[in-house]
Amino acid sequence: MGSSSGISRLRVADAHCDSATVLSPYELAFGCGQRHIDLPRLADGAVLQFMAFFLGRQQGDAAWRSLRQHWRELLFAVALSGRVEVLHDPGQAGLGNKVQLVAALEGADLLDGAPERLDELYMMGFRSLGVFWNNDNAFGCGAAAEGAADRGLSAEGRRLLRRAAGSGWVIDLAHASRRSFWQAAELGLQPLFVSHSCCDALCRHRRNLTDEQLAAIGQSGGLAGIALVPDFLRDDGECSIADVVRHILHAVEVAGIDTVAIGSDFDGVDALPQGIAGHQSLPLVARELLRAGLREDEVRKVMGENLLAFLRRRNGE
Repeated sequence: MGSSSGISRLRVADAHCDSATVLSPYELAFGCGQRHIDLPRLADGAVLQFMAFFLGRQQGDAAWRSLRQHWRELLFAVALSGRVEVLHDPGQAGLGNKVQLVAALEGADLLDGAPERLDELYMMGFRSLGVFWNNDNAFGCGAAAEGAADRGLSAEGRRLLRRAAGSGWVIDLAHASRRSFWQAAELGLQPLFVSHSCCDALCRHRRNLTDEQLAAIGQSGGLAGIALVPDFLRDDGECSIADVVRHILHAVEVAGIDTVAIGSDFDGVDALPQGIAGHQSLPLVARELLRAGLREDEVRKVMGENLLAFLRRRNGE
């Protein structure tokens, strides 16, 4: 990957997609042109891809059955492909000859009443924990909560975050409410990580990050992934690669060049910005970042190196 970007051997690392719970294992392993990501496309240029498991608001045994089924299907697709592997040690991010997949839970609703089962998820192979989707749950308020309805983290949520931080999890605050985000930041448990969002200063949306949040992420040594979600990029949703570049450049200005990454949300949205068809289009984003004035080494950081460095840094390297 890289010939269309002007950067040879571009190392792409993406902090979020929903493909693992959208595609069948055969579509994932052998290709599915109607969707945004599959393993053949990743093997053609990606280094690392976060694979989110989104179960909606399922809880209890039904949620666990669904999770285990999706997990078996991902492992089957990995075996069929032979060109990717599940990353268990973040300290090895970006190393080796295979594309690395980071298993991420998007929404911890299935842990309601059983936070100790977080250890079970870790043993399975999950490494990233998104405490919320948009809805509230037992652990606090998600991004749908605004104003007086935003009560932030619950006592259970604080306990879960402490347990996760102490067990080696990457805690993802992408779907946290504003108050939940700041209360998590005040705990100071680890560098702040928001896998897929955009800039509220450019497009007002409850899922986007304010400049204060972006600055806090940068100051913590954390990471903010810019999403390719039309509703996050422009108020009218009519957007192009130019809008993705605009958000990336703003995040870099506020949070610093070492803080910003790609968190595509591929296969988690019905539409993408004009000019982007899926993973194969990411070199076009790199090309436009070069045209917008970023140096080649800075573009490499945003397109992958920052995410790899963040994972290795969290592991003490």
